[in-house]
Amino acid sequence: MDFCRFFWKGIIMNNNQIIDRSSVYDETEFARQMATPKQEDIPFAINGNLNYNTIVYPDSLEEIVYNAKDEYSPKDRYKVELKNSAIFLKQVLEKMTGDSVTMLSQTMYNGKKGIVLSVDKSVNTSRQGYILDIGEKAIKISSIFEQGVTNGIFNFLEDYLGCMFPAPDFDYIPNLSDIHLSKECICDEPEFMWRSVYTQSSEKMPNKWRNKDYLGWHSKLKLNGAGGDDTGNGCHSSFKYIPPEEYYKAHPEYFSLYKGKRVYKQGPVSGQLCWSNDDVYKIISEKLFKMMEENPDAHIWDVSQMDTWINRGVGCQCKKCREIDEREGSQMGSLLTFINRLADECAQRFPDNYITTLAYNYTVEPPKHIRPRKNVLIKLCLMPGNPASSYANPTEKWSKKAHDVVAKWGKIADNIMIWDYNVDYHGYFVPFPLINSMSENNKFYIENNVYAIFHQMAYETRAQDAELHAYLFSKLMWNRHTNVNKLAGKYMDIYYGKAAPYIARYYNQVHSNVQKYGQPLYIYAQPDAYRNGYLSAKCLKEYTKILNDALEAVKGDRELTKRVQREMLGILYVKAKKISFNKKERNEALEEFYKICKENGITDIMEGKPDYLDKFYKKTKKQIKTVITPDTDTTVAISQAIKYGLKKKR
Repeated sequence: MDFCRFFWKGIIMNNNQIIDRSSVYDETEFARQMATPKQEDIPFAINGNLNYNTIVYPDSLEEIVYNAKDEYSPKDRYKVELKNSAIFLKQVLEKMTGDSVTMLSQTMYNGKKGIVLSVDKSVNTSRQGYILDIGEKAIKISSIFEQGVTNGIFNFLEDYLGCMFPAPDFDYIPNLSDIHLSKECICDEPEFMWRSVYTQSSEKMPNKWRNKDYLGWHSKLKLNGAGGDDTGNGCHSSFKYIPPEEYYKAHPEYFSLYKGKRVYKQGPVSGQLCWSNDDVYKIISEKLFKMMEENPDAHIWDVSQMDTWINRGVGCQCKKCREIDEREGSQMGSLLTFINRLADECAQRFPDNYITTLAYNYTVEPPKHIRPRKNVLIKLCLMPGNPASSYANPTEKWSKKAHDVVAKWGKIADNIMIWDYNVDYHGYFVPFPLINSMSENNKFYIENNVYAIFHQMAYETRAQDAELHAYLFSKLMWNRHTNVNKLAGKYMDIYYGKAAPYIARYYNQVHSNVQKYGQPLYIYAQPDAYRNGYLSAKCLKEYTKILNDALEAVKGDRELTKRVQREMLGILYVKAKKISFNKKERNEALEEFYKICKENGITDIMEGKPDYLDKFYKKTKKQIKTVITPDTDTTVAISQAIKYGLKKKR
C-alpha cells in the first residue's frame, strides 16, 4: 500500500539508476498539495489550527509502574513504547502546524474530534498490524496489541503527513499549516511478523530496549527485533545449557566425537554436543522448560549449535549421530531430530512457545525426510551470501547456494527466519552497496515461506551507509511493494539537502562498477580484493571527485557537511588500507579518516576488535612509512608488491 502524497518535480537522471532521482522532493510543493482538498477530503488542519487537536490513549497506559531501581517493569515494555509514541505524535503535530495538542485517557475523552489510539482485543489484526480509520469525527488507530498501535502511529506520520525518519538523530517533519486527508479505513499488516536490522543505529542503544523510554529509531522504523523482543535467549546456545567447564571432565560423551575423540574444541572453532545422547536431552529439556516457567512473557527459545566457520567444524561423528545424518543427507538430521523431540514436549507444556535452531554452515542443508515441527523456527543463515547478486536469479556461486537452501527449506518448514549478512565484517567502512538486490531478495523470501528476517550489519558502530540501508530494509520488510529506488531518492533529498545529487551519483556509480566488474561482495574481504574492480585507483579517483563536489555543495552548513563527511569514510578507509606506493595519498586519507571517526565517536571499524580505531591508525601509519617506493629501490618494491598481492603492470 502507498498512501503517500509526496510531490516530485524535475528530471535529474534515468529511472534505471539504483537511486532514482528522476523527480525531486520539494516541501513547498508538497505543502501546497496537502492544502488542496480533493472531493470529500477531511480538513485535518486549517491555517495552522488542528481540527483533531486531541490525542486519546488507552486507560491501560496509566497503569505503567516502576520497579525498585526506578526503571520500567519489563512487563510494561510495549505500554511504555506506545505512551511515548503518543507523546511523540503530539510533539510532531505541534511542530508541524504550530497548534497545541491535548492528551487524554479514554476515560477522560469528551468525544470531540481527535486521534483515538485503541488497544482492542476484538479487532481483526495481528500483534504487529493495525487498523487506521480516518473519519469526520475521529481518526482511529487500533490493534489487538500495543505495538500494533505504535506501528500505526508511525505509518500515519510517514504515509499521510509526509514525515520521514532517516536516521536515529534526525526526524524530518514538514511545515504544514493546511492539511486535508481522504476518508478511508484500512487494515495494514507487515509482510514479515519479525523484522530486524541489526545495526548500532537501530538496535544497540543504552540498554537492551533501544533507549530508556523504549522509544527510538527502532520503533520509528517499526522493527521488532526479528523476535528479539519476545525471545528468552540468544543463539549458539548449546554450551550455555551444558558448559564444557562444568560437564566435560566427568562426561566427555556429552560432546561431539571428532577425529576419534570426544572434544568441545575442533581446532580453531568450537566443538558441538552429541545430539543423540539421552542425558544431553534430559539436561537441556529440564533447564529449558524451567526457564520457560520463570519467563512466561518470552515465547521464543533457542537451542542451537555453537559457532563455526565455513568448512571448519562439523557435528558429532558418533555412530548414532552419523547414522541419522547419513540417512538424511545432512548433519542437520541429528540436530533436527533432537529439536523436534524438544518441540513435541514443548507443545504439550507450553503450547504458545517456539523452539528455534540454526541452519548454519555444516547444518545449512535441509534433511531429506525429517520435517521441522510447526512450533520450530529455522534460523537459516545465508553465509556468506553475495549482496551483489540476486538470490532470486543468482549469477554466482554463493548467491546460487543461497537460492538453493532458501528454496529447499521453504518446501519443508513452516517457520523460517533468514539470517542475512549485509556488511564487510573485516572493514565496516568498505563501500558495500545493497540496494540493487534488496527488493528482489525480499520477494524471493516471501515466496519461500519466510516470515522473519534478521539483517545483520555492523552492530557496534554507524558503518558505511548503515542508516540508508536500515531505513530501506525496514520499509521492504513491512511492504514488499515499496519502491526502494524512488524512496532512496527522497531519502537523499531530505537527508543530504544540496549534496543529494552528488551522494546519489556516488552511490549509483559504486553500484554500476560492482555490476560492471562482476565481482561478488564478500563479507570478509579486504579492499585489495577489489583493486582491479570497483575499488580500483581509477574508480576511487572518480568517487573522490563526486564526494568533494558534495562537500562543496553544502559548504557552510555544519550538519550537512558532517553527513557528507561520514559518507566519505568508505573511500578514505579504502585509500588508507590499500597497499599503494603513493604514500602521500595514503597518509592524507588515513589522517582524514581518523579525524572524521573521532569527531563522530566511531571507534569500532571491524568485527571482533572493539575500540580498534587507534590501533588501526598506528598500524597503518607504520605500514605506510615502511613501504619502499619504486624510485628508491625497484627490486625491493616489486618484491613488496608480490608480498601484498599486487599484480605487475604490463
